[in-house]
Amino acid sequence: EAVKWYRKAAEQGHAEAQFNLGVALMNGQGVVKDEVEAVKWYRKAAEQGFDEAQHCLGIVLMNGEGVAKDEVDAAKWYRKAAKQGFAKSQYNLGVMLAHGKGEAKNQAEAVKWFRNAAEQGGAGAQFALSMVLMHGQGVAKDKTEAVKWCRKAAEQGHAGAQSALHQLGM
Repeated sequence: EAVKWYRKAAEQGHAEAQFNLGVALMNGQGVVKDEVEAVKWYRKAAEQGFDEAQHCLGIVLMNGEGVAKDEVDAAKWYRKAAKQGFAKSQYNLGVMLAHGKGEAKNQAEAVKWFRNAAEQGGAGAQFALSMVLMHGQGVAKDKTEAVKWCRKAAEQGHAGAQSALHQLGM
């Protein structure tokens, strides 16, 4: 029933409804699963500036779900959501920049996005930030700061961070 109302609002241009319809279609919730149609609705919401839709569009482009895999386009959509403060996109964009996927490799910019996402509480970003600080990748080495961020991630149950702290004897 909810999908019926999402579709009605989505067809009238409501970005959040377009996104929600995309999610329902992607997951087969209340409708037959249709990744291609889901991507269409994600894109419509993303083009209106809806950050979560921009993020999900980045994911499907990265993974080739319902659309041809396109890392350049994925990075573009992650960047749009990241600039709006969407932490998961900030982290994903940081990962792409750190590995030169979709955009030229840029460790310093990756650190910036990891830090932005880490400050919002993202455990993955906190761990990533701790690792670049520990190894001096795109930023000056700073073991104290690295351990601080690693602890924050570990406290949220991040297994990699917990393992890293254990290896450091903490």
